[in-house]
Amino acid sequence: MDNLNAGDLVPDGQTVSWTEESGITFYMHREGDKLHMRWSSPDLQTLFDTNAAEAADFNANGSHGNLVKQASIPSQLYWAWQREGITEDREAMRRRLNDSDYRKFRTSTWRL
Repeated sequence: MDNLNAGDLVPDGQTVSWTEESGITFYMHREGDKLHMRWSSPDLQTLFDTNAAEAADFNANGSHGNLVKQASIPSQLYWAWQREGITEDREAMRRRLNDSDYRKFRTSTWRL
């Protein structure tokens, strides 16, 4: 029981899928001794619409406390930025999130 692998979890000829909280759906399909894996991500337009609604509802003059959500980005983009060293560099992250090319990821009207 301690030596299970992915092939043991997916019956031959079957597909197993699960969806992460981020909205990414993972698929594993087994054909004999071959295991095929793929993933699909949610539509970016849905994320952009949600972010725009949050930005429209944002009250810049209200009470906010110590933490204020500034952006919502897909995990794939976050990991790409991490590989580039952007996420570890506060100034680079600030520039990236304030850049007009990435404005649809913003959830507030404040500039960082």
